[in-house]
Amino acid sequence: MIQLTRRAAVAAFSFVALTACGAADTSNAQEGTPEANGLALTDIALGDADAPITIVEYASWTCPACLQFHNDVIPMLKADYVETGQVRFVFREFPTPPANISVAGFALARCAGENNYYDAIDDLFAAQTNVLNLARSGGDIEGALRALASSYGIEGDGFTDCLSNKDVTYAIGESVMKGDSQGVNSTPTVFLNGEKLQGYEWRTADGMKALLDEKLGGTASAE
Repeated sequence: MIQLTRRAAVAAFSFVALTACGAADTSNAQEGTPEANGLALTDIALGDADAPITIVEYASWTCPACLQFHNDVIPMLKADYVETGQVRFVFREFPTPPANISVAGFALARCAGENNYYDAIDDLFAAQTNVLNLARSGGDIEGALRALASSYGIEGDGFTDCLSNKDVTYAIGESVMKGDSQGVNSTPTVFLNGEKLQGYEWRTADGMKALLDEKLGGTASAE
């Protein structure tokens, strides 16, 4: 689990407009431009809005502990609880080091659009090991991210336009600030009906399943 100070969480927000290899030029970026159409600019929820349980996860695709949770718990959660109408799930970005790479990936997921957002998040997690290895070795991180982005039609100038889009910057910043306001200082952090989960049992499929089965019983969802 990666620990983050409040200062680090807020500082991560400032990196949203960075590309993997340097700062993007945001001087000509315009809020509300046509490029923003179709972008994922708010919380993207999976599942029934009236589900008795709402789970909110704050995580980073560059966090190894988040990768473990994403691989071991999320598939079960989606199949057994989200798709059956028992859980509403919301993923919120909370970038971790290397922050510029983390937020660049999240920006691309936002630019992929609401319908593709969670698929893009899956692809980012799948790329984690390769990207972090590239970061350690000084490899072509931008090339790796461009290849991922191209599968969602984000190519050429669209790549840099995405990373410098102020609407996307604001959306990711909102996610960070929400986490900061809820005392998030490590990833992954999960809230169940507004209550921050403690311990580590919930980070396994069996542990999460046991917790959800215990909680299910008509409790009103909350965030």
